[in-house]
Amino acid sequence: MNRFALALALSLLTNAAWAIDGIYPTITSPTDIITRRATLINQLWGTSNLPTTLPKVTTGISNPFPTYNVARVDQYVASMSNGQSNTSNLYNANSPNNGRVVIFNPGHQDTCDWTGMASGYRIQPVLQALLAAGYSVFAMNMPACGVVSSHLALFSSYGNIAMSYFLEPAVQAMNYWGANHSFERYDMIGLSGGGWTTTILPGLDTRVKISIPVAGSWVGFTQGQTGGTGEGGCVNFFSVAGYIDFYTMASYGANRRQYQIVNYSDNCCFGNADYTAYNGPSYYDSTWSAYVTNYTVRVKQLETSVAPFNFDSMIDHIANQHQISANAQQVILSILASVGPGTAGGGRRLFRMR
Repeated sequence: MNRFALALALSLLTNAAWAIDGIYPTITSPTDIITRRATLINQLWGTSNLPTTLPKVTTGISNPFPTYNVARVDQYVASMSNGQSNTSNLYNANSPNNGRVVIFNPGHQDTCDWTGMASGYRIQPVLQALLAAGYSVFAMNMPACGVVSSHLALFSSYGNIAMSYFLEPAVQAMNYWGANHSFERYDMIGLSGGGWTTTILPGLDTRVKISIPVAGSWVGFTQGQTGGTGEGGCVNFFSVAGYIDFYTMASYGANRRQYQIVNYSDNCCFGNADYTAYNGPSYYDSTWSAYVTNYTVRVKQLETSVAPFNFDSMIDHIANQHQISANAQQVILSILASVGPGTAGGGRRLFRMR
């Protein structure tokens, strides 16, 4: 059984499927976003600001993807509180695209070896496509290489602080890029637990401009996400801002956008089968597709009161399992390409796909 799916199955047995977060946004203004963001940052790091720590960077390590459009591979080691560390690689693209880097988190893979990730998830083709398009890629591993049991142990040991270990490696990487003027713009994509990370991090760190989470979360089921007592259902954290609020926080700001992709036929997480297993049709009196459409509409209604603001979602009917499908890959590349030359650091408003 898929690791993420196993965690969800366990949560069905041990947690109420519903709801420490609601299906309606509770954020009503930009001031509200700023206040909640500061509260959450303080919960994780004990300060009102994100950490300024820099990772240890080793340049020019061996390239595991020699046929990809890679000029150089750098290793980033983020040292964090309680002796926690994270090792991830930056793939510097040949013919770089306007100083662009994409943070790419593959989720719960049970390995940090990107060459060994199961082919069905399509992590390697997406990495290759991003590099071919000229985007450098920060291949961000989850804590403990995405082993769910280790994630649960982190929360058992450290409580709320454990949330920071899922986010800080990217924060440190962006600190380093900023200090060294490495890139002009930072965007982010992710699958599964990486989609979850791609939902949460841009809500706290506004340096991430475009964020595209795939099969990473939904609203109203928080305690059933990623094991209930792990990162997806941390009660203190999501009591401050639920998932629908995070969609709002990640979508707010000049030249910022969140575009959520969920797979109808996902065999693991956040698709029609999961919705049915959680008795969603009865609870919400709607089909899964209508449920996704409804919460998307609720978020988009904030465009008049929380501006500038840009959120949308897509149901992928091409994906045949838990994956970033070839269809989703093309959507991701189109959205990233919507920021033209001269706008990498801000500039014209991003287009909206409906």
